[in-house]
Amino acid sequence: MFVEIMLVPDLRQVASDFTNGAEWISWVLSIYLLVGGVVTPIIGKLGDIYGTRNLLITVMVIYLLGLLGSGFSITISNSLFGEANIFVLLFFRGVQGIGMGMFPLAFSVIRDVFPQDRIPFALGLVSSMFAVGTSIGLVLGGWLTSVDTWNFAFHLVAIPFAILIIAAFFVVKKEQGVEKGAKIDGMGAALLGISVFCFLYAVTAGRTDGWTSFKILSFFVVSVIAAIAFVLWERRSKEPIVKLSLFKNLGIMNATLVAFFAGLVMFLYYQTMPFFLETPVELGGYYGFSDTFVVGLHMLPTAAFQFIFGMTGGIASKKYGSTNVMVVGTAIMAVGFLILTQFNDVFWKLSVSQAVLGTGIALAMSSLINVVMDFTPKDEFGVSSGMNTLFRTIGGAIGPALSAAVMAPYAIPGFEELYRYEGFDRIWTVATVFAVIAFIIALVFRKGGKQGKRS
Repeated sequence: MFVEIMLVPDLRQVASDFTNGAEWISWVLSIYLLVGGVVTPIIGKLGDIYGTRNLLITVMVIYLLGLLGSGFSITISNSLFGEANIFVLLFFRGVQGIGMGMFPLAFSVIRDVFPQDRIPFALGLVSSMFAVGTSIGLVLGGWLTSVDTWNFAFHLVAIPFAILIIAAFFVVKKEQGVEKGAKIDGMGAALLGISVFCFLYAVTAGRTDGWTSFKILSFFVVSVIAAIAFVLWERRSKEPIVKLSLFKNLGIMNATLVAFFAGLVMFLYYQTMPFFLETPVELGGYYGFSDTFVVGLHMLPTAAFQFIFGMTGGIASKKYGSTNVMVVGTAIMAVGFLILTQFNDVFWKLSVSQAVLGTGIALAMSSLINVVMDFTPKDEFGVSSGMNTLFRTIGGAIGPALSAAVMAPYAIPGFEELYRYEGFDRIWTVATVFAVIAFIIALVFRKGGKQGKRS
């Protein structure tokens, strides 16, 4: 998560570095999550077939190529098109999205290797790495982009990541695949990708092309048709990317839906907060920071509390029950967004809002994988955890695009990357509603479902 978040404090600069950056900047986060969401279940299945170690190293190498390509995206774009086109950066960000397949592989290793009584803590620890990466990414990423450029940040991160690949080659134990002859649901992945991509494109381009234009309506229609086709295909597939029968277990359905909304509001926040902090005072902003390092520091309360409560979320799940922790987490998350809409004009108020929000996100996120484990038989854990990751990342992909669409009417004339305060108030109110929905789902279904055997 460090690499994905390190750009957040500098999103405004990234947008201005490309000729078409202002319109498509939300896709810098969305495309990574979209690709990651689609390919993660496939990578999990490939890990079952060919072995976790082989897939882990392969995915890490692909991710490294995405890092290098993103760092050189302006140079490559100028060579190909004679101008800085953001679609080159988006392509390599999509390549990076394949790297999200590392997480279900890590979860599989934990479940197979750790003692039963240590699994909740280990899963919570790995889940908390999202918060650790976020914390480091906001501060160190902001500092890197303030002393040099965001391109340099990609180049610098590629060095330690290459070392990690070498370490994984020697440290991760080689094992045999356990599902020889299993098939990959390529059609399901394609239909899902088409559906989500068309929806995100329509949401992004609708504000410029017109929401009722033939082009935008066509993308919405294709999105719906692809979604219906996806459901029909998955019901017939022998090796589905999403095992729909698992939704009969209310515990799994609960965690999956909460994952979607939690991912949506979390990345919606990370998309909007930098612009809020960078809006000049003379244009109606409260802070007007131009230094990305300072922006990162002012977002640190959220990340710090994500880290603290992400680390303890697994322990709390073991002691109080994962579903109870999820209910509490979603409730605090909703309160955090509500406070954010009201208390944001001075730093101490903003810090309180961010701390509450970070606590809620951490508890909700860290409990999800434990809820999945509690309600899933061991032989289906890979599928159900992959589904949970899939819905969380799809929600995360929609969050930035949705924020861009909602805030577009509030753009300041002559400053395409800046927005009036009303835009932030509107989008954070929307986030509050989604967080409340997540809380209601967690509360209503927390007792539902049949608990699977964890042995």
